[in-house]
Amino acid sequence: MSNPYGYDRPQDRPQGYRPPAPPPGVLPPPQPGQWQPGPPQQYPPQYQQPFPQPGPYQQGQFQQGPYQQPGQWPPPYGGPNHFNGFQPQKRRSGAAKFILLGFFALAFVGITLAVVGAALTGRSGPLADPEISGPSIVPTATTQPDKGTAEDYLVNSPLYQAGGLGDVDCPAEKLGDGSLAAQKVYYEKLFKCLNDAWRPALSKIGVTKPDPGLVVFDQAVNTPCGRFKPLSGRVLAFYCYGNQVMYTDVLQMNKAFGPKQDLAYLLTIAHEYGHHIQGVTELFYARAYYLQDHPSQKLESSRRNEVQASCLGGVFSRAVEKSYPFSKRMKEFEYQASNSFGESEDTPAAERTHGLASTQGFWIMNGYNVGETKACNTFAAPANLVK
Repeated sequence: MSNPYGYDRPQDRPQGYRPPAPPPGVLPPPQPGQWQPGPPQQYPPQYQQPFPQPGPYQQGQFQQGPYQQPGQWPPPYGGPNHFNGFQPQKRRSGAAKFILLGFFALAFVGITLAVVGAALTGRSGPLADPEISGPSIVPTATTQPDKGTAEDYLVNSPLYQAGGLGDVDCPAEKLGDGSLAAQKVYYEKLFKCLNDAWRPALSKIGVTKPDPGLVVFDQAVNTPCGRFKPLSGRVLAFYCYGNQVMYTDVLQMNKAFGPKQDLAYLLTIAHEYGHHIQGVTELFYARAYYLQDHPSQKLESSRRNEVQASCLGGVFSRAVEKSYPFSKRMKEFEYQASNSFGESEDTPAAERTHGLASTQGFWIMNGYNVGETKACNTFAAPANLVK
């Protein structure tokens, strides 16, 4: 993957530039010991074979940042064609189609970004469709894909049977002045709540994978997904599938929301955790397979992927509503849901990878209102709800 965020040449570096120091704010990385031994991950019979094993990690393949210690991360997910071992039984007829190299890079190390919302980039007003005023739908596929295909897995994933998360005791920490130290305290508490909430739901469907890691940074960081520096464009946070770690830009979060809009922080981290859920349940890799045969669906599929992560964030928000609490702040929650993320109406259709801010709001509120993972089958939703 190219490096659109950092400085590649000495002449590009601003006056007074210094090489980045080891980023503070590193929470414990994924550790297999965090999980109690349980049953192997189960999939419907049509997906169980064949599952090739992920390829071995090649030493030196990624530039390791100073925060990364040998053996700390689990091995990356094989090569570009391995898709973490996900391989549907059936493929549509015809020669295999190779999509853009950029997406294979994503399949290899995988990155998803939370971007500053339309409210911060000039959204002029609400859209008529979709609305966020009380959506409560459970998407149902209108077509029946061939059994065992990647498309079949996307619309019939076991994730949609995981149910709700129950009530999670998660009083919010104060954000204080929004500094790195303050944000780290806030995220540590929230991250523990996310792990505690999602672990039983995943175990219910046979997924027993390590908890993800989290890096809170205010200096440039090197990751398997590339090098990132604070205040790079509109990126608030991102999740890297290559090491199962999410990264949060302290300076960008403070610039976008300040230290008082804590519900925006909640939704940002819950969204990125949604991408982790997509990874450990194989939805990310099923989508990679699907796009080999449907390259024209790249943008719409990206939007479905992004709003699904937001919907899962809404499911989590429902679980912490009473203890956080924000029961008496629902207008504020709805506002943040539909104004903190996504693209503006002025964003060209060819560049809409995350969905409009109103679309993001619709799916966050749908996940919240339904309160179960079945609300988040965005791959079965009509196209007008993922624009």
